[in-house]
Amino acid sequence: MPPPQESLAEIRREIDRIDDGILALIAARLDMVDRVRAHKAVTGSLATSPIRPGREAEILRRLIAEAGDKVPADLCFRIWRALISTASLRQAPIRIHGSADFFASAASQAYLREYFGPTAFADHASEAQALRALSGNSGDLAAVALDGPWAKAWLEGHAGPAQVIGVLPFLSPSPMPRLLIFGHATPEATGADETLVLTDGQLPRDFALQPLWQMRTGALQLTSLPGFLSEHSAPLVGLTRSNGSLALSVLGRYPSPIEVRS
Repeated sequence: MPPPQESLAEIRREIDRIDDGILALIAARLDMVDRVRAHKAVTGSLATSPIRPGREAEILRRLIAEAGDKVPADLCFRIWRALISTASLRQAPIRIHGSADFFASAASQAYLREYFGPTAFADHASEAQALRALSGNSGDLAAVALDGPWAKAWLEGHAGPAQVIGVLPFLSPSPMPRLLIFGHATPEATGADETLVLTDGQLPRDFALQPLWQMRTGALQLTSLPGFLSEHSAPLVGLTRSNGSLALSVLGRYPSPIEVRS
């Protein structure tokens, strides 16, 4: 004899039970974040940025891959970005610097909110001033539009030691990003990374690495190369040696975004 059909009330009670379990796990995760903060306070690393681009990317990649078809990638992404952002802000205050023109874009603000949650914005008169503000605040970030007027300010050293540590959107059907994120976090190789370079000319066609994407920014060429590269080692060091007239600057190394089908 088939079992009696469960009632809608029973199904809802089971959903409530699951929600209670999720809430308890979130509270436990936040307790672990407090332990991380206490550990950093002892070791002295609390003074640096709580942002860990490599670690955060690895968490997202692993969970989205593990979820498969059971949980939509965008839902998994939003849940864990909210948790990660809360964890970062629980460790230290963070501001995102940008120009007033940049923050006037609703799309730019949406990308930042999607990834960094309620992190405070600090607007400035120009990209140069935003990068300069970042240079003196190791825990902060700065955001610029990929096609914005930021390259000259970066080359003039307004960002200080800060480099590009990420791009947005991180979950995207296209490898071409919309925003660059500058920060002081130490870059960490994740196994799926990109190196962003700025040159005063085109890379040679026979260069060993095929660019992931390229675009002009004023008179300069912006190119994303696959891998966690350094200007002091192959293949970039060979590129500059064999093309003496090519001025090349590494803007940063960061985890590759997750490409999803639109």
